[in-house]
Amino acid sequence: MSEILLGEKTEYPIKYDPGILYPIPRWPARSLLDIDKKILMYGIDHWHAYELSWLDSAGKPEVAVGEFFFNSDSENLIESKSLKLYLNSYNLEKFDNKDQVKERIAADLSAVSHSEVKVELYDLIDLTDSLNGRGIGNSIDSEIIEIIASEPDATHLKAEEEVVFDEELHSDLFRSNCPVTGQPDWASFDIQYTGLKINPASLLSYLCSYRNHQGYHEECAERIYRDIMLQCKPTELRITLNFLRRGGVDINVYRSTQPVLSDSVNPRLVRQ
Repeated sequence: MSEILLGEKTEYPIKYDPGILYPIPRWPARSLLDIDKKILMYGIDHWHAYELSWLDSAGKPEVAVGEFFFNSDSENLIESKSLKLYLNSYNLEKFDNKDQVKERIAADLSAVSHSEVKVELYDLIDLTDSLNGRGIGNSIDSEIIEIIASEPDATHLKAEEEVVFDEELHSDLFRSNCPVTGQPDWASFDIQYTGLKINPASLLSYLCSYRNHQGYHEECAERIYRDIMLQCKPTELRITLNFLRRGGVDINVYRSTQPVLSDSVNPRLVRQ
């Protein structure tokens, strides 16, 4: 495997090279969060790729939008810049049809993540405009908050006495930072839950406490999931972080008390 590429000046590959893909083990972050010993968690990591092209058998360029579904139980996640470079390594490669490309990408991503990865490729002409423009449920972004912690602080989360069923909330104010480059990562946050009502101002205050936090997308989502489960104790919970596109790739992280299927993901948002 190659060395980590994030934050490094790198040349675009001129031929197909699966060795570019860089695995990042999930267990170090999870061991710090102590998730496996405390709570049950299912999820998928849902990626889109908008810079995907190859040549047909006659040498004519083809383009597509890629959609990748990683199981959250996979041993590794894949560093995003290495994925971008890997996909660009297809630019001058010839394939007889789109299915060959799909199968090759699925095999390579599965091998590196050590789990089966579902891959879909879409012709641009077949894509419909599914921009939703807003998150699920009610926005909490107008809530008044007084103190924003400099690092994630689960004690900000407060549950009230009222019991709610399938409450849906969202926020567009989430920001964290890449642990390698320090650059900001922006996301829209969604939550669906049943249990004691989560005070919306406390939830917004907690989410805003990630503003200076350095963490990978998946780690941030799992920390949020863990903290809500332990602090507010919902009987059912599903959270989503839809991160803005960077380098032609967007990452959408789902964590839930119930299995998450690839056909239950959110539609793309306006900022994606």
